Amino acid sequence: MTKARGIFVLGAVVATLTTAPAASAVLDPGTFATARDGRLLVVSSVLVANRNVEMMGGWNKEGAPCDRTRRLNVRILIDRVRGGNTTRFTEHVSAPVQNCPEGGPNLGFELSATDAGMACPNGRWRPGQYTFVTNTRHRASGLRAIASLFFRTRDAC
Repeated sequence: MTKARGIFVLGAVVATLTTAPAASAVLDPGTFATARDGRLLVVSSVLVANRNVEMMGGWNKEGAPCDRTRRLNVRILIDRVRGGNTTRFTEHVSAPVQNCPEGGPNLGFELSATDAGMACPNGRWRPGQYTFVTNTRHRASGLRAIASLFFRTRDAC
């Protein structure tokens, strides 16, 4: 008998960042993806702001103690396409992570647009079409959640 695995990816989100700081806070794009195998839940997230991005993974197993740790692999990809040219940034981390992630996924990266090499002089994301992908894998089970987010910014630097 095989176990059924459900993978739910919250679809690609498309948004345009605006120049007004107050308006952009409302329009900051974000997405989550979950994969479930019985009581085990693996989560990936992407949350983008005007000058940075948070790309995280986590896990939760109902009934397991909160101090139990499991090793996760979190891989991220950021692509910026402009005028037929692509700029790519990738990174990964593998570490033990506790169950019961309060506040959401908690292993991964908080990067500025400058860290990713895609910033205007003022620190905002350069104009272009962006793709953000967070791929979280629970090492012991192989269960994987992949969150993808797409957005475009047209504001000149």
